[in-house]
Amino acid sequence: MPINPIEESKVDAAPLSNASNIQSDSTVVEGPEMRAIEDQVVSPIQAIAIQEANSLPHRQLSLSASFERADRNNKEILLSATTLSIAQAAIVIARAIPNPVFNMTFGFGPAWQYIVAGNNQQVGITEELQVAGKRTKKTAVARASFLQTAFQIEATRFSVHNRVRRAYSEMVAATAYADLVETQRSIATNLLEIAEKRYLAGKSPGSQVLQAKLAVMQFNTQRNQSLGRLIQDSARMAQLLGEIPGHEEMFDVNDTALFRLLVGESNLVPEPSRDVPPMEELLPTAWSQRNDLRAAIQQAYVGRKSLTLAKAQRFPDPFVGFNYLFSTYKSHQPLYFTGSVPYQPGYLYTLQQEVPLFYHYQGQVAQAKANLDEQLKQVDLQRSRIASGIVTAYESLIVTKANIKKFKEDLLPAGEKVAHMSRRAYELGQTDLATAILAQQQYQQLRSQYFDAVVSYQNAWADLEVAVGVPLK
Repeated sequence: MPINPIEESKVDAAPLSNASNIQSDSTVVEGPEMRAIEDQVVSPIQAIAIQEANSLPHRQLSLSASFERADRNNKEILLSATTLSIAQAAIVIARAIPNPVFNMTFGFGPAWQYIVAGNNQQVGITEELQVAGKRTKKTAVARASFLQTAFQIEATRFSVHNRVRRAYSEMVAATAYADLVETQRSIATNLLEIAEKRYLAGKSPGSQVLQAKLAVMQFNTQRNQSLGRLIQDSARMAQLLGEIPGHEEMFDVNDTALFRLLVGESNLVPEPSRDVPPMEELLPTAWSQRNDLRAAIQQAYVGRKSLTLAKAQRFPDPFVGFNYLFSTYKSHQPLYFTGSVPYQPGYLYTLQQEVPLFYHYQGQVAQAKANLDEQLKQVDLQRSRIASGIVTAYESLIVTKANIKKFKEDLLPAGEKVAHMSRRAYELGQTDLATAILAQQQYQQLRSQYFDAVVSYQNAWADLEVAVGVPLK
């Protein structure tokens, strides 16, 4: 969202110039020094920064639109989707019947020219016969790998969606922080106006005007930080949406109800007042819904099928051949002159097969068993991590819910009341400016801490969704 500059009220230069040395107790404020500080309340550099912030490109973006764009354009999802075509091709390869091998023997030259009886020639084919159900077992391995790839793609898509949700939450938080800076800056500006009025009325020294101006100036750096955070978060979101950030821009988001202490539905996370699903229901959901766990289990199933295929390799495949033989004659060969030799074809069957005399493929079988054992242990390790992640995220969610409730019901109302009473008391001359500024700073710190609690709440929901494997609403 654009950061609109707040019009600053300035102290009349004439009274300040007439009172070049204003004393209050031991504080002496020189007229030129005060005017220099006054000019820095909105410095030329700060004015340029505000103008540049307002001139940056802005785009409206909702969470649902972010998910849709990520599904279409996110490079991780697109890259992961290509592996499905590779797995599909592997099934076609596994189901393929070996092509026959054609062979031909046709002799010529002196070795054939001087044979009295003629020249023996042959043509034929050789075919590999897959035994022990190897083709079926290869197909089973390929199909199992295809399903595992599908689970991995869905796990990648869920991971991207979760990061999109986090990035959107960061932009919402950055927008809320920018609004907070502007709100607190306007309050500090109001204190400055009060200090100017009291100074002009002769009820307070000029040092309090200087102190109020310094309080306003402190928000300039915070404004720069909030602007930079918005641009950085927008760049991260653009990358998740499949774009290549080439310039500075900001996404406009409006789902800031939690930060503005409003009660209502949010597309980001459930309202903190709503109950959290019981933890005993989350673990079974994770067992059945987490696609990365399903991919790991499917990988173990692929390993089991690979072990079956490795055992089948102990039965060698025979190569069966069929050959057709015939004889040709040259003009100078005796039988060619007589013309009494009939056409004499012949047929030849061949069989070739490996004899597993020295090696029985025990290495392939042992390797397949070790891979299966490793994959099963990997599934157990992942289950343990999932259970730990659910407990950790669940407890973090409970704590942040309690903190948000404490802020909304007790701390923030009390802090706002103290800040308002301190400003009013200073305006009536019942307290000094330092007390009013301190109360205002304390309230701003409470709001910042509340924002941090909201961000922690959003991150806790995101962590819990990652642990369970499904969006929680």
